[in-house]
Amino acid sequence: MSGLAIATLLAAAAPQQPPVFGAEVGIVRVEVSVTKAGEALGGLTAEDFELRDNGRVQDVRLVLQEQAPIDAVLVLDLSYSVRGAKRTALQGAAAAFLDGLRPGERAALVSFRDDLRLLQDFTPDRSSLFAALGRTEPGGSTALRDAVYAALRLRPPSPERAVTVVFSDGVDNVSLLTAPEVVEAASHTDAVVYGIGIRQKGDPPETFLPAAVQTTGGRYFEAVSDRDLRERFLDVLADIRSRYVLSYSPAETPEPGWHALSLRLKRKKGDLLVRKGYWR
Repeated sequence: MSGLAIATLLAAAAPQQPPVFGAEVGIVRVEVSVTKAGEALGGLTAEDFELRDNGRVQDVRLVLQEQAPIDAVLVLDLSYSVRGAKRTALQGAAAAFLDGLRPGERAALVSFRDDLRLLQDFTPDRSSLFAALGRTEPGGSTALRDAVYAALRLRPPSPERAVTVVFSDGVDNVSLLTAPEVVEAASHTDAVVYGIGIRQKGDPPETFLPAAVQTTGGRYFEAVSDRDLRERFLDVLADIRSRYVLSYSPAETPEPGWHALSLRLKRKKGDLLVRKGYWR
């Protein structure tokens, strides 16, 4: 898809309803990160979780990680500030993430400046993805919100896990869409959104990406400098791999509309990150 095509998709989709949560028919899948003292807590079973869907306790099953491959979209800020050494560091960090994908897992690359570019559509071919990274050219302003929205629209419903990894080093200054519109759109997808940012001294705090991350149960990572970018991208990949994937068939016929999710550990203590709910 060309830059023109992805911009056309954005313009056409903006006034419409966001995409609906893409669960299998009769099955809901929920990803959860469980940590203790900042470290991933392993060894849990389905019996360790109590999950409620609109207040009703559900009978959950644990999906084996090897049965839950991922589709990843990398959304990369290529505004004017991402040039020189920062661009090189970003290319290396994104390449390290892509190199960590398992055979058969797919990725797509979206870049944004004033405009949006689909550098590479979903593919498991690493050589095509690495070649696309080499076509990144910084310049212009920062259309962060538009880029996140377009990335969330790229992937049709699929049994694979969906992750959207967004890097930006600046504040959005040209997007057509507002932060609440894009955060709402994220709640209508099955993607887990991750954010990676670099903030300069005196920059206003970033609020949009953390909000999008929170509504989908993802994480936001702050890089101190360009040199940290590779480790932050690998932190995202490690978090993806450590997550538990729960599935259930709703105990009662699910009503259309918003379904609030609540999750707790029954037998152990830990900190949970999970999406707030989903749409039917």
